[in-house]
Amino acid sequence: MNLARLSVPEQIREVLLQRIGCGEIAPGERIVEGRLTEEFAVSAIPVREAIRALVAIGVLDSAAHKGAWVREVSATETIEAFQVRAALESLAAMTAANALRGNCGELRKVCKAIVAAARRRDFDAYQRENHAFHRAIVQASENGVLLRVWESLAFEVRTRFALEFLKTVDFVAIAREHESIVDALDAGDAQRASQSLHSHSGHLVDYLRTEAAEREQLAGKPTTKKTTSSPSRG
Repeated sequence: MNLARLSVPEQIREVLLQRIGCGEIAPGERIVEGRLTEEFAVSAIPVREAIRALVAIGVLDSAAHKGAWVREVSATETIEAFQVRAALESLAAMTAANALRGNCGELRKVCKAIVAAARRRDFDAYQRENHAFHRAIVQASENGVLLRVWESLAFEVRTRFALEFLKTVDFVAIAREHESIVDALDAGDAQRASQSLHSHSGHLVDYLRTEAAEREQLAGKPTTKKTTSSPSRG
């Protein structure tokens, strides 16, 4: 994403999403407004707009006189988000296939980077490249509403959580599922691309459900309920 094309609040929002997604800002950690105004050399107004936007999509929590902090992402809502992603990206593939037909050079490069990151178990790189891959397909649909809804699900954060939550899956196998998606798009096969994207998200949902069920069994009680973390001091 080209940050220079975004408004100042949108730029701050994207930077915060990236930092939360890569783990630089941890769940429960406060978002200090004053530090952001100094870093971006702006007034408090765009910083507050960015924070409000992240509260609205569930990435941050806030409370009067306490400010905002990074919210803990639960397994349940991550599963729900990937279910929605499956539907959104299936639609995106149907409308983007014609534009991407014979024009998937960049997507193939990103796909290779995803597989390479999976082999290294470099979750930061995997999350970053994976996000770029999926966003590029949604953007290629040229449907602004679809892109806005997709971005509101904050997959920068949710993908990171999913990768850390899943400890036993074959990440290389998951990564290589992107190859069939690119092949279908490059061939202009909208139906196959749509099915491949839906199946890819469906596999992640299945993995997450299995892992969540195993954790519940070990704990002897449900662990997938939505939780809201308290702000850490600082």
